[in-house]
Amino acid sequence: MECAAFELGFLLTIMTMIRIKALSCSSNKHCVCYRVNGQLWAKCEYLDLKSAPSFNSDVIGINLANNELSTFPANLPFNIRYLDVSRNQLRNIDQQSLVKYKYLRNLSISENSLQTIELGSFKNSSNLLHLDISGNQELTLEVVANISSDFRNSASIRVLNFEKLQCTYGVSFIVKRYHTAYLKYTQLEDLNLASNRINSLELGVLTELPKSLKHLNLANNVLSFGLYLAEFGVMDNMVTLNASFQSSFHQLKIKDFFIGCNDTRPVCATMSENQHGNLVSNNRRFSSLLRPKNITIYLPPKLKSLYFHDNLYKMTLQDFAFTSVTKSALSKVYLQNNIIYEMNGPITGIDNVVYMDLSNNFCSNISPRFFEDFKNLCYLDLSHNALGENLENDIDGKIFQNLRTLNSLNLTRNRIVRLPTKIFRNLKQIEILNLSYNSLSEFTVPINQMVRLSHLDLSNNQISTMNTETRNMLDAISQERLVSVNLKSNKLRCNCENLEFMKWVLKSKNVVFLHLDDYLCTFSNSSRIRFSNIELLQLMEKQCSSYTLIIVIMTSLIIVLLTITISRILYRYRWKLRYMYYVAREKYKDDVQRPDTLDDQYYFDAFLSYADKDRIFVIDLVKRLEKEFNLRLCIHHRDFIPGTGIADNITNAIHYSRKTVCVITSHFLQSYWCMFELNMARMEAIYSRNGENVLFLVALEKGAMKKIPFSFMDLIESKSYIEFPEGGDKDEVTAFRSKLGDTLRSHDNDFRSAEIRVDD
Repeated sequence: MECAAFELGFLLTIMTMIRIKALSCSSNKHCVCYRVNGQLWAKCEYLDLKSAPSFNSDVIGINLANNELSTFPANLPFNIRYLDVSRNQLRNIDQQSLVKYKYLRNLSISENSLQTIELGSFKNSSNLLHLDISGNQELTLEVVANISSDFRNSASIRVLNFEKLQCTYGVSFIVKRYHTAYLKYTQLEDLNLASNRINSLELGVLTELPKSLKHLNLANNVLSFGLYLAEFGVMDNMVTLNASFQSSFHQLKIKDFFIGCNDTRPVCATMSENQHGNLVSNNRRFSSLLRPKNITIYLPPKLKSLYFHDNLYKMTLQDFAFTSVTKSALSKVYLQNNIIYEMNGPITGIDNVVYMDLSNNFCSNISPRFFEDFKNLCYLDLSHNALGENLENDIDGKIFQNLRTLNSLNLTRNRIVRLPTKIFRNLKQIEILNLSYNSLSEFTVPINQMVRLSHLDLSNNQISTMNTETRNMLDAISQERLVSVNLKSNKLRCNCENLEFMKWVLKSKNVVFLHLDDYLCTFSNSSRIRFSNIELLQLMEKQCSSYTLIIVIMTSLIIVLLTITISRILYRYRWKLRYMYYVAREKYKDDVQRPDTLDDQYYFDAFLSYADKDRIFVIDLVKRLEKEFNLRLCIHHRDFIPGTGIADNITNAIHYSRKTVCVITSHFLQSYWCMFELNMARMEAIYSRNGENVLFLVALEKGAMKKIPFSFMDLIESKSYIEFPEGGDKDEVTAFRSKLGDTLRSHDNDFRSAEIRVDD
């Protein structure tokens, strides 16, 4: 609260700082005299005085506090301006007590035993700027009516302190219009009505307070909600309003039992019945005031600071609307230490608020709409709440999305376990982010947009490390300004996975780690060591380097062994795998139509595999076999389907032929596709024909069978082949064709009966 001119704390600080050599200004030698700016002051407190001593006439300020005066001093200098008689035993102030001190400017009679202040006691105190009568609990607020009436013609009064004029315990009080009616004729700036068990204000009290009033203190009362709230908007010059500590608990003290409370004092004791009647009758003009349907709070247009903290109201902040006759000047709102379970909002009409304290409110939920209208908010304190689950579920980052001007955010002690990645996405102006005393096990929130970040507090969490991405973002931000990070009292780990993090912490230049000497690093065996230990990094590098070499060698060895093993398996079963692949593909296709002339299983009697350079011999052989033995044979030059892949054509031909005949020559053995057909035919025999030998070899060249791969030696040993007659004798060739035709036409798979020798 601002005060007029000098506070009646009595300039003790100034008098001590500018103390000159001791002077004599009083009849009591224990009084200490000072000169301040050429004027004489006397300090006579704590002297057990029962009456005031005499003083020099040029003394302008006297401190008689903490003595045993029972009557108001009557022998003080005529031109005294500052008088402190607080904490004495004064019982009464009458019309004669102050009549001779017409130049008095500051007067404190607080914490006495006053029972009455008579009407007219301050009638002649036209120069009084500051009056403090607080702490006289037997007076009651009824005395305000007398003082108000006395100052009706005073243009000088600026500060009135009426704090604690009611007993701590007792019936609540309602401030009536007649109590303060005449203050409207003054230039009062500061009015203190704190600690008086005020329950409500009669309609008209606030309206008729002087327009000059800047500071109103209603703290430590028991205010209830009422229509008087609508009157605050007419207080044109109010700068601060204090309505804190409502319904607060008070420690019962023994001295409270000895206070004679005058709660039942009749009205006429402080004000004439005629005056009271005239004022009460005026109250009728407010009877037509209707309660608004929506909750709208009218603010004084110049109000800058609203104090509404440490109250025991249990509430949910719904969609309140603040308004004033002009644009609201409210910039600071103090709502800490209340019981606000939820903040739903939106709260509108407070565009200029830059500071808001919502800490310690037992709040567990903030609606995404609550901060919609806080377009200029710079400081937000949400500490000591229970917002952990609420913030964890804000995966789209809507709660803080409108706080684009926020500089400082305090989320200390909110039981936060995890933060979604988008929670701070629009906080581009943030400078201070406090997440201490939560349960975070990691901090992976993107902060690259926080280009002005200067302080990040993650102390007293469960963090063991910071990932590379977060470290890089902090390094990028720190290129423009120093960034301080607090990781004290976290569960930092000393292991090889954290080695790079540890190096970053200990060697970072622009990222400053606060309280680094207190960081403890835990090894796998639960032993701990301080980060500040110069041997820590060397020990970890040595330990991790050996592990790294072993890990690299073992990993490489495992990869090589796996590669070799898989390669050998693939090579060994390469033809089986390829065969199974093509068969599986064909299973889901129906490109090959089977004729009705043969059985449903085979389309050809035989598929002839041969090299392109042996084509003339094969085509001639096929023509004779088909004509003479009525066979249907498949050869690639004639029967492969155009537009279909070679491998698919080969697989289909083998699969839909009863037998496969391979014409073995040196050209055949050198051809990739011929060997492909040979291997596919063998896989067909093994996996699709229940092990039946459907592969038949024709050796067209002498010695060709000796060149065949070793894997086909079983066919040679079983004599599943025919050698073309050497010399080309006509009879032998005819016998060869006949034997081959009979074999292909027959369903018998015993190829050994098809052997033809030269001596036949």
